[in-house]
Amino acid sequence: MSHVEYKPAHERPFLKEEKHMNSHNVFIVRIIFFVLALSLSVVIAISSIASDQPDFSLLVGEWVRPDGGYLIHVQKIKTDGSVDAAYYNPSKINIAEADVSEWKGLHKLFIKLDDAGYPGSTYTLYYYEEKDSLAGFYYQAALDQTFEVIFLRKQ
Repeated sequence: MSHVEYKPAHERPFLKEEKHMNSHNVFIVRIIFFVLALSLSVVIAISSIASDQPDFSLLVGEWVRPDGGYLIHVQKIKTDGSVDAAYYNPSKINIAEADVSEWKGLHKLFIKLDDAGYPGSTYTLYYYEEKDSLAGFYYQAALDQTFEVIFLRKQ
């Protein structure tokens, strides 16, 4: 085993530049490395979050309830989960609120109606990809009753 002797910087001619690296320069270099590492961490975190977002675009389209011809038209799903949608029975019924979320691995579409005969009535629907259908519950506020419903994509 060979023995290596430590020499101070002033005795190491190939590292004399070390003496010119004052504490201010070291501080600046450390700050630069810190900022670079922090930036990389933020980029990785954002890409991880973005890839974890569910793809709600499958819900966009026209959906018909076969038991009465009721129609939900999902026009656009925004990044905050709110939905631009329309509901017809057969004429247009005002929507107070519409949004999407994830529930137990299923895409959930929630619509709250606000029109004559419908105030407070809601649809809570879940997307089933294998059947390309929305199934769930319609709460008829005027009757205080809940019904199981299904919507099929309009062909």
